[in-house]
Amino acid sequence: MAKMKQKSTLAWLLVILTGAVFLEELLILAFLDFFPALPKMAVLVLDATLLAAFIFPIFYFLVYRPMSQNIAELRQTGERLRTVSIAFESKDPILITDAHSNILLANKSFLKLSGYSAEELVGQNPRIVKSERFTRDFYNKMWHQLLRDGSWSGEIRIRDKRGIEIPSGIVISAVKNEQKETTHYVAIYTI
Repeated sequence: MAKMKQKSTLAWLLVILTGAVFLEELLILAFLDFFPALPKMAVLVLDATLLAAFIFPIFYFLVYRPMSQNIAELRQTGERLRTVSIAFESKDPILITDAHSNILLANKSFLKLSGYSAEELVGQNPRIVKSERFTRDFYNKMWHQLLRDGSWSGEIRIRDKRGIEIPSGIVISAVKNEQKETTHYVAIYTI
């Protein structure tokens, strides 16, 4: 979908630029008709100079400026991604889910703690590591606070792949988009 939109935007930009060059050339040729007979070379040089002078602002505002802003945004995004990737690979186990609580990512510390591989976890619900020690009421209260406040912290137990329960602190935070809709949950465990 994004590629289709990019192609459509690029096509419109080409149409606008082509149309602008065509109209400017017509105006320049009409303007040059007002001059007395000039040598052909002078007409060509004057035509090219005026066209370049008039097309530059259009090219600058429609192509160069937006492109340089996009490049700056891409650099910022790349820097943020590098920072996040370093933070994600911290010593603390981290689990990231989508808004429906399907596991998307688990860092190396979480994989080591749980004994699961990334392939075994991705797409699963975090219940895969849920301890039977806590009641349904405990988890309902946790979700109620998480949905109401956007975060929850407390003490839980993680059940690893072998079934061994490991006590842990946890902080779960909701990640929201510009419309204030939850898109992801990030859980950071402290052992």
